[in-house]
Amino acid sequence: MTVLTVTLNAAIDKRYDVARVAVGEVQRVQRVLASAGGKGLNVARGARLCGQRVVATGFVAGFSGEFITAGIAADGIEDGFVRVAGESRTCINLIDADGNSTEFLEPGVTVTADDLGRLAARLGELLDDVEVVTLSGSAPGGCPPDVYAPLVAAARERGRPVVLDTSGALLAAGITARPTVVKPNREELAALAGHALPDLDSVIGAARALRDQGPEWVVVSLGADGALAVGPDGAGVRVRAPRVVAVNPVGCGDVLVGGIASGLAGGLDLPGALALGVRVSAAAAAHPETGRFDPAYADTLTTTTTAL
Repeated sequence: MTVLTVTLNAAIDKRYDVARVAVGEVQRVQRVLASAGGKGLNVARGARLCGQRVVATGFVAGFSGEFITAGIAADGIEDGFVRVAGESRTCINLIDADGNSTEFLEPGVTVTADDLGRLAARLGELLDDVEVVTLSGSAPGGCPPDVYAPLVAAARERGRPVVLDTSGALLAAGITARPTVVKPNREELAALAGHALPDLDSVIGAARALRDQGPEWVVVSLGADGALAVGPDGAGVRVRAPRVVAVNPVGCGDVLVGGIASGLAGGLDLPGALALGVRVSAAAAAHPETGRFDPAYADTLTTTTTAL
């Protein structure tokens, strides 16, 4: 089974471990971890660690792009990227001794209409040999707000399930192409709803309202509390996460998407795929490297699924 991940704004992800973060002072970094990143590549690693063949596409540029493609090759992920001018971004995550996370996210390259056309053509070529498509994260400069919509539509026209994980205007436009699954977190869902979601009932209501706009399923990630999903006729499930000692929560939502995609590629229904995603996401929170988990440890974890 093969999962195709689309990462428009790939990055070098750097984790800096520091004793504390003090504005205006020299920061002494105790440890550095660098990896090929961007939400879609965390998804790719998650699906690969679930045992799937994974092909990654999107945009990369410059020396940073070479680092990114070398990194995914080392992880056993196949390179389907489109090369563009410029330099792929670097994103830095400072983790202090108390586990607090402070992120610095560069904007990335600027792409052209020709670049977007080449990506559409590459996607068309790759769709012949995949079971599931994921599209994740922000878009670089030069992309229109509806950049995801034609990519979703192309995959759906070929009968491929599509998981869309983005936010704001990109999500609002992307859902018009009726993806199989969209996965906002609670904050992103509240932004789309236009009001706070103070309790679980309000989250479920907002998820049902979003589902009415086009996607088959709306999955809402709830951090350490797991996730919920609303599907046809407003029915759905809640999956409670196992308790783990969180070491690095960054990228866990992406691993959740990788687990969902892996489950769908393997023939699971959405509730079953979501349970797999929650389990591997919890395992990723217990791993120091972003977007990774120990499959043997993940196999020891259990989730609880209940109907909404």
